[in-house]
Amino acid sequence: MKRSNLIGAALAAILAVQGPLAAGAVQAQAGQTLNVQGADIRAFIQDVARSTGRTFIVDPGVTGTVTVTSDRPLSRARLFEVFLSTLRANGLVVTPTASGAYRISPAQGAAQGPATVGSERFSTEVFQLRNIDAASAAETIRPLVGAQGQVLANPGANSVVVADFADNLARIRALIGRIDVDRSGFEVVTLENSSAREIAGVLQTVLAPPGGQPGQGMVSVTPVESSNSIVLRGDPAAMARIRPLIEDLDRRAESADDVKVVFLQHADAEALLPVLQQVVGQPVTAASANAAVSAPGRAGSEAAAAAPAAAVPAAPIAGQRAVIARFPGANALVISASADTQRMLAEVIRQLDQRRQQVLIEAIVVELSDNAVRELGVQWLLAGEDGSPVGLTNYSDRAAPLVPLAGGAAAGQLETDDPLREQLQALALNTLLGANGFVGGGGGSIGDGLFGFIINAAKTDAGSNLLQTPSLMTLDNEEATILVGQEVPITTGETLLDGNTNPFRTTQRQDIGVKLVVRPQINAGGSITLFLRQEVSSINGLLSASARDLVLNKRELETTLVVDDGDIAVAGGLLDQNDRLSVDGVPGLGNLPVVGNLFRSTSRQRGRTNLMVFIRPTILRSPADSQALTADRWGYMREQQLLNAPGVEPSLDEMLRDYMRTQPPAAPDPVVIAPVGEVATAPLPPVTASGG
Repeated sequence: MKRSNLIGAALAAILAVQGPLAAGAVQAQAGQTLNVQGADIRAFIQDVARSTGRTFIVDPGVTGTVTVTSDRPLSRARLFEVFLSTLRANGLVVTPTASGAYRISPAQGAAQGPATVGSERFSTEVFQLRNIDAASAAETIRPLVGAQGQVLANPGANSVVVADFADNLARIRALIGRIDVDRSGFEVVTLENSSAREIAGVLQTVLAPPGGQPGQGMVSVTPVESSNSIVLRGDPAAMARIRPLIEDLDRRAESADDVKVVFLQHADAEALLPVLQQVVGQPVTAASANAAVSAPGRAGSEAAAAAPAAAVPAAPIAGQRAVIARFPGANALVISASADTQRMLAEVIRQLDQRRQQVLIEAIVVELSDNAVRELGVQWLLAGEDGSPVGLTNYSDRAAPLVPLAGGAAAGQLETDDPLREQLQALALNTLLGANGFVGGGGGSIGDGLFGFIINAAKTDAGSNLLQTPSLMTLDNEEATILVGQEVPITTGETLLDGNTNPFRTTQRQDIGVKLVVRPQINAGGSITLFLRQEVSSINGLLSASARDLVLNKRELETTLVVDDGDIAVAGGLLDQNDRLSVDGVPGLGNLPVVGNLFRSTSRQRGRTNLMVFIRPTILRSPADSQALTADRWGYMREQQLLNAPGVEPSLDEMLRDYMRTQPPAAPDPVVIAPVGEVATAPLPPVTASGG
């Protein structure tokens, strides 16, 4: 008791010394009352620190005066709680530190800092929503949050994050519990005359709030086209007001005009018309049948197959005859039918009028060949003194037969103006020009006779590495053809009449080169069925030296195979190897050891061919895929031009700039998904080389 009196006396002395602060002295002993009137807040904090034994760190922004009055004695714990409430009333918060002290700072940045202390502490809480969306809940509770608090909506988790004082958080928690309740109901309205999609669009526009988007009203509207119904979800009272509007619109559609014009977005009206005519039982007209036969792809083939069956009209739908016509001036259909038939045809058109996927077909034709020919032969001639032949060996299928050469040599004994002399010499010259390898020989006289011989030795090695890569892009289930080559005239008939008065020759032109015909069909599982025909042809040369007929090399492959998207498949191939040994000689003498080489000619031929055809289909599902492919191929050709002429502007860029007056194709920018809390940035544009 004496110690308490001493403390009270000390406080009284302090108040007396402070002068103006005497009215705001803190009497914090047990059983003491608190009476502070207009005291400086920093002096108030200092007095409370002495009374409670706590350490306070005061922010430089803490200024002002406080007034606190208590009519009953306060304990040390109660004094600290009153102190915290006084600071909150003056826009200050108290945050504990790791050292055990307390930091006093303005409440403006409390939402970005840690939780404060006391029963009225500043903290953060996450409210998980179940029936309402986070954005609308945040807008509802934002006005109820204090000036220092914050409200953040998290649409991904459908939750709301609120930072505020504890007592206000309790009030917000109770409010969210009352508004986060699902009081909506469901109702299905079946239409008789109108289209569910059309009525749903009208209702979404009508129910949209002022300045809002369709579909944001109190009642959500969802069309169900399979049953031509509308599903309403929302407040029962609001749905009750909407139902008479739906019934009125459906009743008015009963007497509406039954003629509609449908403009197609992707499908061909000429190919679609026979299909729709058969669906409604209308006889297919001659023009429609011809269009169906000429229409390419699956739609045309199906329509063509359906045309004969549609010649007999089927039972009209809903007791009313439907008539469908095509407007030639636009890709549009004119339909005259009842409301039920109109809805049915609209659904058929909607499913068929879709953007069709494209398929890129890339083929690689590789052909490796190696041919080797070796020839060795001896031909000789014995003649009498007058030049009459006594014996000879002649192999006419070799490069340099002996008889034409001997005739050319003997032609020198004929008269100069003798036409036979010129013919024999020309024949001998042509024989030498057609010879390969080494050709040598000689001659002389033996007694009263003459002799001569020719030795022919040749070796030929020929190899080829043929690589062809045709590619083309086509729509799904559309046949496409690419041909790179020449049209070669082939003689099919020739007539020379008596005296050559009216000769004529008939020719037919044939395609020679690389030809690819393909029709891809995209399956539901992502694979592609390819109906493929690959042809590679070339000119091998003349059939013989005396004939004009051509010999053509032809490799043709026609098959159907299934390939996954982007995979490489081998469509077919050929491995051909042949060895040929040809020996021409004199019977009996050609088989003699050593000496027999003088009476025979030997030829060895070896040929080997390795041919493979590879196919790679790629599905282009979107315009972005087509744009990326075009940019890739454009860049490849541009780089090839830069490699051929470095430092010179590619002609592709020049033609695009000066003739087409547009920009080069560029691949679409990839979509960058940033993690939560980070900002997504667009990628930098690629740096491309430019010539000139």
